[in-house]
Amino acid sequence: VNALGVAPTGATAAFFRDKGMKYPPDVGPLAAVTPGTPGGLMMMLAEYGTLSLADVLAPAIELADGYPIEAETANRIESVKAQLKQWPDSRRVMLPHAGSAREAPEPGEMFRQPDLAATLRKLVAAERAALAAGKDRKAAILAAYDRFYRGDIAADIVAGTRAVGGLFTRDDLANW
Repeated sequence: VNALGVAPTGATAAFFRDKGMKYPPDVGPLAAVTPGTPGGLMMMLAEYGTLSLADVLAPAIELADGYPIEAETANRIESVKAQLKQWPDSRRVMLPHAGSAREAPEPGEMFRQPDLAATLRKLVAAERAALAAGKDRKAAILAAYDRFYRGDIAADIVAGTRAVGGLFTRDDLANW
């Protein structure tokens, strides 16, 4: 299963030349590709797995709700804070002590990603709703896939990315 994301349809050579760029940037919204990993994982789970999406996502939801961040990750965040500050959501999530000498989480501090947890819960809710409607396990997982790539999650990804200059469209996600 190839879960590689692809460039948005608007990310053409002409687009970047018109912006005065020889190449697309390495970081930021113009460097972003459509998120392929979620779709790839859900497809693999639906086709080859045995667990429910809820069971598979439970540990990730628990971590997104908060865990004591390890020193290596906390220090890495601190080392790239200037870059993270360029984007409001990155700054909000990764730099909880904005304005302090150390803006990243302290090693051992509870690190929370409530938006990620909410998104993962939406996927589980889509799976549960499909199961409650009589769908089988595979169809229920694919309902979560559809919510991610064609539903409200896709709309949020597109809106958030475009708000900071990214190129994603609803069609880009739907066609992944």
